[in-house]
Amino acid sequence: MRALVLHAHPLEDSFSVGVRDVVCAALDSEGVDYTLVKLAQGEEADLLTEPFEHLIAVSPTWWGGSPAVLLDWLQRTLGPYVDGSEPKHSSPLTSIQRVTVVTTHGSSQLVNSLQGEPGKQTWKRVVMPCCGADAKFEWVSLYKIDRTTEAERSAFLDRVRDHFTNDRVSV
Repeated sequence: MRALVLHAHPLEDSFSVGVRDVVCAALDSEGVDYTLVKLAQGEEADLLTEPFEHLIAVSPTWWGGSPAVLLDWLQRTLGPYVDGSEPKHSSPLTSIQRVTVVTTHGSSQLVNSLQGEPGKQTWKRVVMPCCGADAKFEWVSLYKIDRTTEAERSAFLDRVRDHFTNDRVSV
């Protein structure tokens, strides 16, 4: 299995970087071949000339949605397949069998739910139809990050590690 890990955060000393590093370490421990793209650092991410089976996005959820740099990548990659000028079945994501979004929220799960979970819905309604027909979607999130303790953040990192290990990385 090949995985594409997209990381979107402008600061190298953020908690998001720690989450990204845990994801990559877990993939390494499972022997998964992956490519890491740091979108916030201006790395070009037009890498979809080769097939990937797992798309992993690591970023915070800001104002209900993904960071602009990640949305820009999605728009450039999927725009023609979403607006109808190209058929979805010819999308560069058709080899994707699993999409995992690992994110943090400043607000609670209840508040996100009441707001309609716009970030999550973007992935489910826009990205998933451009993936393989039986692709699985996973949302791994830490809510109320601004009010979490170090122990709660550490427990989240453990949950992320566990999510990508123990045979969870296979489709």
